[in-house]
Amino acid sequence: MLNSMRGSGQSKTMWVIMGLLMFGLTFGFGLDSLRGANVTAIGSVGDEDIEVNTYGRAYQNAYLRLSQQIGRNLTPAELDQFGIQEQVLDAVTSQAALDNETAILGLSVGDDMVRENIATSTQFQGLNGGFDKEAYRYFLENQVGLSAGQFEARVRKESARSLLQNTILSGVSNKDTMALTLLNFAQQERSFEWAQLAEENLAAPIAAPTQEDLEALYTTQSADYMTPLTRKITYAWLNPADLLDEVDVDEAQIRESYDLQSDRFNRSEQRAVDRVVFPSLEEAQAARDRFDAEAVSFSEIVSERGLTDADVDLGEVSRTDLSAAAADLLFGQSEPGVVGPVESSFGPALFRINALIQADNTPFEEVRDELRAELAGGSARRLVFDLIGEIDDELAGGVRLEDLTKISGLQVGTLDYFDGNDHALMGYNGFRAAALAAQEGDFAEILDLSDGGVFALRLDSIVEPAPIPLAEVLERVSEDWQASKTNEALLELAERFKPGLEKGGDLAFVGVDLVAVDGINRSSFIEAVPPSAVAEVFKLELGGVAVIDAGNAAVLVRLTNITDFDSDQDGNDVVLDRITQQIDAQVSLDILEYYSDALQSKAGVSLNRNIINQVNQQMIGGGY
Repeated sequence: MLNSMRGSGQSKTMWVIMGLLMFGLTFGFGLDSLRGANVTAIGSVGDEDIEVNTYGRAYQNAYLRLSQQIGRNLTPAELDQFGIQEQVLDAVTSQAALDNETAILGLSVGDDMVRENIATSTQFQGLNGGFDKEAYRYFLENQVGLSAGQFEARVRKESARSLLQNTILSGVSNKDTMALTLLNFAQQERSFEWAQLAEENLAAPIAAPTQEDLEALYTTQSADYMTPLTRKITYAWLNPADLLDEVDVDEAQIRESYDLQSDRFNRSEQRAVDRVVFPSLEEAQAARDRFDAEAVSFSEIVSERGLTDADVDLGEVSRTDLSAAAADLLFGQSEPGVVGPVESSFGPALFRINALIQADNTPFEEVRDELRAELAGGSARRLVFDLIGEIDDELAGGVRLEDLTKISGLQVGTLDYFDGNDHALMGYNGFRAAALAAQEGDFAEILDLSDGGVFALRLDSIVEPAPIPLAEVLERVSEDWQASKTNEALLELAERFKPGLEKGGDLAFVGVDLVAVDGINRSSFIEAVPPSAVAEVFKLELGGVAVIDAGNAAVLVRLTNITDFDSDQDGNDVVLDRITQQIDAQVSLDILEYYSDALQSKAGVSLNRNIINQVNQQMIGGGY
């Protein structure tokens, strides 16, 4: 599949930068900080120089675009992580390769096209919509520092490059073929019937295994009957929960905590609302009249105002968050719905009430114990922190973990570390990581736990997996044998029923109903059938039957209908056009990339990394 469809964003990013760069050369991003430098190029492709200002403008623009997306200025190190320098270099090098090729081919455009491109640029439009000579002169003198002749030469070069690109891409069109193929794969719907065969559908129950049967299964599946790899651990654990009884919490502290958390325990009445503001009360009323007449939905009113749902969502508001008129209106409602117009803090508005949230006042007496536990927990964690130094000193002095029991609240014990152990310490990521990393002979050190506790551990030994005697797992082996034989019998039974279903029959003769499932696609999830059932349905020909191993049952599925993507159905033509355009754009990006790579290989590329780094520093500061 095409590079751009394999998930690689490098090509797309490069050509986006190149597109912005081309736009910037013609219409001016206003970067002229490098004018007057002795060095005018960062490298070349063939005979075409890559100008310092061209690279600097592209680099600064990519930096600003990424910073805007993230919401802050990025450091040089972060730009390196994003690969901005290499992306920009790819873009300007590709542009230079195309310019070099246009020169070799002798491609150019006439004065009329150059004049038209400049005259129709919105950059140079006056108040009357026509070409403004003063705006053009100001742009040349103050934003790009070029004479009219120099700038027009650049426009001519860009136009010639665009002519070459358009020639290369003029035949790119998949004529809906690929789009239809992809859409038919993704949106094809299938209907099927299914039935499950369970142990009760067998003619007779599976006979009990003999001793020989059990021994044979135990031998062939010996890996299932082994002890786990076990790490023998000795630990010392100081848990804040074990120190709660040693902590005194004053009644005044509990009361103060309650008073400081009024938002938590005494929540005022609120409304979850959306708000759309209008320029005038008349416009707001007109929108409300259309809504009442069911000519438009509230969401459509939002869209008509050029807004999104996120723009109008106020979340949960109380009376004090609203104007007096809006508060009286909203809090006078007893159910969700659209209200208004009313004068809001920002002008006439319609409100949509999404939820009514009643006041919730919790008396102190109801939460006293909860607050005491929280305060005690904080004090206990501080007590743990205060004891860390004492434990460290003991360990540094050669005291064994087993001898730390004199420290109040400290648990000392042993555990077998293996998957499935339900010891309380196994619930901490920090403990599990330390237990797995420990080596025999390591010095025990105090480590933190996520709840404010601390621990130290010692790896005493590692016990390798070993076979569990058959006598100890006899019941489990017997259950496994029974399950395996039942499963085999059910799959054999399903295979016997399969030909009849392929001929259009059913399973009523064994008291099993076929369940119909209509209109699923490849991403559908059906809880009642095995996860592999949907994939099997999409492998079948119409009328085909598949047998699926469900572990403790056998499932039969029969494909009953296939509905392909219909491009003539309402709305599907728009989807098809959009996907076709996306594919054409992706193919175009790949062709341009391959063509540019070939031109660079033919012409040769030279880059001065020292100059490039200096440009980066001048653009954003910092070093590389």
